[in-house]
Amino acid sequence: MLFFSRIFKFEKAQVAQMETDHRLNTRYTPGSSFPLHAYLHLARYEWKPSKILNISGNGLSLLTAREAKATIGQDLKVQLVLGKYELVLDGRLAQTALREKGRHCGIGLKFADFTEQKAYLQLLQPIVIGQSLRAVPEEQIVQDEPQLIKQVYRGEGNSELTAWLEKIPGTPLHRFELQAHEYFCRADVNSRELEAGLRPAAVPAGNQPASGPTAAQLEEIHRFFRWIPPNFSSAVTDDIRVFIQRFTS
Repeated sequence: MLFFSRIFKFEKAQVAQMETDHRLNTRYTPGSSFPLHAYLHLARYEWKPSKILNISGNGLSLLTAREAKATIGQDLKVQLVLGKYELVLDGRLAQTALREKGRHCGIGLKFADFTEQKAYLQLLQPIVIGQSLRAVPEEQIVQDEPQLIKQVYRGEGNSELTAWLEKIPGTPLHRFELQAHEYFCRADVNSRELEAGLRPAAVPAGNQPASGPTAAQLEEIHRFFRWIPPNFSSAVTDDIRVFIQRFTS
């Protein structure tokens, strides 16, 4: 099952380039509040739930029960569940070891076809975007609004999170904008709901007026941005995280 049917239409050449650049080897740790659950299924055993220690474009590391029996090289299935969405993939146990809190299992994934791989890469996007965000040094940020202080974070997927704080006691947040891949979302203290859509550069040139996303695309864009804040890295301050989740939860 694809997590997004109308956005993130990865092309084979694009994924092949990611493999060549070894970008799929980078490991990310899902945020503790991100409701992604993993289950392991072997011929005679079903381990659940398993904690996801880290995840990459070609595998994942899980922490399961200490009593779980496992043999390196064993074939298995990994069931990934996020809300009503589910993806079951074939895998191979590449390594295993007992730890204080359970059994660590390193799993290499085997994709049946490109559609399956694409679904998995779609699932990774909110984790990769959130975890890769890093603060831009103050000296590199143009402060162009006298009454506001701008903070900027940048990460993978051409992502950028900008937050504006008011220059009053307590410096409360005034507004934010989060951009990732071809999409954006934004809101301010007076907003009743999140505004989301296509970034200007993603709208084909010559459209008069510029065409916006369909209702179905917009629903997926909102869902994508709803899944990013739970995965924010520790570089993003708690007040920004809480403010954004007012509109994305």
